[in-house]
Amino acid sequence: MPEGRITERFLEERRAAARISCPPTLVPAPGQYLLAYNPASNDPLAVAVFSASPLADGFLAASSLPAAWTPGTSIHLRGPLGRGFALPAAARRVALVADDVPPAYLLGLLPLALKQDAAISLVCNNPPEDLPNDVEIRPMAALEEICHWADYLALAVTREGWRARVGNSRALKVPREAQVLIVAPMPCGGLAKCGVCSVEISEESFLACEDGPVFTL
Repeated sequence: MPEGRITERFLEERRAAARISCPPTLVPAPGQYLLAYNPASNDPLAVAVFSASPLADGFLAASSLPAAWTPGTSIHLRGPLGRGFALPAAARRVALVADDVPPAYLLGLLPLALKQDAAISLVCNNPPEDLPNDVEIRPMAALEEICHWADYLALAVTREGWRARVGNSRALKVPREAQVLIVAPMPCGGLAKCGVCSVEISEESFLACEDGPVFTL
């Protein structure tokens, strides 16, 4: 199994939770994930790890990692897995909305949006400090206004937050091009279809690990 290594942990997780070194073929695209497992741990469950930004020797991890995974820890990695974000080439007003997860889950979309000269609004209540000057920061209270402004919206939210805030995609008036990343435990990565990551969208049930974790609204 391909191996990675934790090279750095960050106390402030708005920008990233950790730095992971690994082969470039393992770096997940925005919204995709890796399953990470520490063979020295007694915990049998793998952890889903998302990327906040690719690096020359790996990537910055958006996801919180177990406290025992300190710098120097070797981990087994499987992936990339799942469906990621698909930023439309024609998008010129891009909204990135981090509801009850760190903005790090969406930051991998920044270079893609900037490359196509899109205006970008990051909507969250706790933004990181080191964003490009071209990125406008808006609070969650401005979500409805931003939904009218954007021609593409990417939302990141936990499964619980999805149920509480939008529950049904019709309750949120999103632009025609909109996607949601639903962050949920995905210990099997689709191998066992265990159902732990099941989510409900538009009154249909899906497995986040293989039908998502990014869904079209």
